[in-house]
Amino acid sequence: MKNQEKSKEQLLQELAELRVRVSELKANDVRRQQIEGSLQKSEEQYRSLVDSTDDSIYLVDRQCKYIYMNKKHLSRLSMLGNEFLGQSYSEFHTQKETRTFSKKVDRVFKTGQSEMYEYKSYRDNRYFFQTFSPVKDADGAITAVTVVSKDVTEQKKAQELILQSKQDWEHTFNTITDMITIHDRDFNIIRANRAAEKILGLPFLMPGTKCFKYFHGENNPLQGCPSCECIRTGVPVSFDMFEPYLNMYLEIRAIPRYDNDNNLVGLIHVVRDISDRKKMEEKLHTISMTDELTGLLNRRGFFSHSEKQLKIAERAKRAMSVIYADLDGLKKINDTWGHEEGDAVLFEAAHVLKDTFRESDIISRLGGDEFAVLVEVSESNDEFIIKKRLEEKINMINSGENRHYKLQMSVGIVRYDPYHPCSVDELLSRSDKLMYAEKKSKE
Repeated sequence: MKNQEKSKEQLLQELAELRVRVSELKANDVRRQQIEGSLQKSEEQYRSLVDSTDDSIYLVDRQCKYIYMNKKHLSRLSMLGNEFLGQSYSEFHTQKETRTFSKKVDRVFKTGQSEMYEYKSYRDNRYFFQTFSPVKDADGAITAVTVVSKDVTEQKKAQELILQSKQDWEHTFNTITDMITIHDRDFNIIRANRAAEKILGLPFLMPGTKCFKYFHGENNPLQGCPSCECIRTGVPVSFDMFEPYLNMYLEIRAIPRYDNDNNLVGLIHVVRDISDRKKMEEKLHTISMTDELTGLLNRRGFFSHSEKQLKIAERAKRAMSVIYADLDGLKKINDTWGHEEGDAVLFEAAHVLKDTFRESDIISRLGGDEFAVLVEVSESNDEFIIKKRLEEKINMINSGENRHYKLQMSVGIVRYDPYHPCSVDELLSRSDKLMYAEKKSKE
């Protein structure tokens, strides 16, 4: 009886344990179902994510046959559903593309490492950035390769446009005939176009290529150099100068350079050789100041040079004299011998004046038969000596043989007093009156 009761207790214990086990199994089944649901949900989310991306994603096996494609890649190959399964990469691409693709897949199977490439698809005529990644099983064996192709056509085009713009800029920069140099704050030339390299004789640009050495032939910045001031102040400047080191007249523009934080980092130097223009300007200036017949200064030239000289004389307290000379009998010579002979007389008178006065004296033909000279004097009798010397030169001319007429001049001389300055006009007016009085006395 006792054994029967013990057996009953054991049965009850086993039943209790069985109930616990059943309860655990039920709990495990719930957990399994929850895990499976989570896995299914995760897989759905993953597929949704993969299918919503703009990147092409697909898997291939070792023979480059398709195992999986997302919607983007299906669309690129114009396929629906699972039509792709078992189809080879070669069925959708050229032989050349297939050979290249197969090599990349083989490399991933051999190395187990991801590979990245830029690739142009002839099928789409677009550029892609591809990532090849190994797919491994639980034992770590590679079973497939995942390929993610990101369309980078727009970025590629943008890069090509940037590159083309850079090449265009470089071409323009180097075809400009002006010298263009880019400087840092330490006066180093850090960039130069070909015109600057050629004219300045620039070496390969390195730190220490100082602008003052190649523009001015100096070892230090020039004092008061406007371009140097631009580097220091950030104020743009434009100026002309003659540079003896280059033997050129230069038109220079210095433009400050700033970084993205608006910090002054240097300047851009645009330099044009204006030597030919300056020579032409000087030639035109000389022509505008010169009497065409005699080669002497004309009225404009006389006033321009004399006004400057009188200002110098006033500051230095030096005396000057104005000689006003007029040819006698020019009308008679023109009427008797013709205007060509009259021009010859004017030319002869100019020669006498140049022979009488110093090269530093200002000699001019004011117009018609009128001449004027500005000379520096110091002694009280200098005017008398000047007039006597002029008369001697004229007498020498007139002593020549076979002359049809005599060269004659009436002269008026007025001294300029630097302590009581007056204008060139006033000096000419006073000397003209004296000349006219002398002419009248000869009648």
